[in-house]
Amino acid sequence: MEVLLIDDQAVTVQVYAAIARRTFPGARVTVALDLSEGLQIAMHRKIDLVLLDLQLQNSVGVQTLNKFRRACPGTPVLVVTGVDDKETIHACLKAGAVGYVPKTSAVQTLRTALEAVSAGKLYIPPEAKIADLKAANGG
Repeated sequence: MEVLLIDDQAVTVQVYAAIARRTFPGARVTVALDLSEGLQIAMHRKIDLVLLDLQLQNSVGVQTLNKFRRACPGTPVLVVTGVDDKETIHACLKAGAVGYVPKTSAVQTLRTALEAVSAGKLYIPPEAKIADLKAANGG
């Protein structure tokens, strides 16, 4: 398992790296501190999962996910960010994220999300009600 963390906060990526290694023993975890660096890594290596913050110095909001998905369309992206409004969660899931974890979540929530998306499941945080998500996606 190869995991790429894209977040511009050094302490945050250290914590996420530790959680990823505990969740996926033997995983190779690589850190990129901005989107450009993350894209360079993802375009030259086989990445199994990306943890992506939406609030980076060189890219902000859902456009961050869109830029990554355009460049690396087959790479699964779990959004882990400080933005936790339903509209952003829905927009990210609609844009192809495999899951969404607000940074205010507990460590166990991130582990649960990592386990779910690595098993091919979509992870939707409890604060994003399923009915709201279906409505946002036209269902």
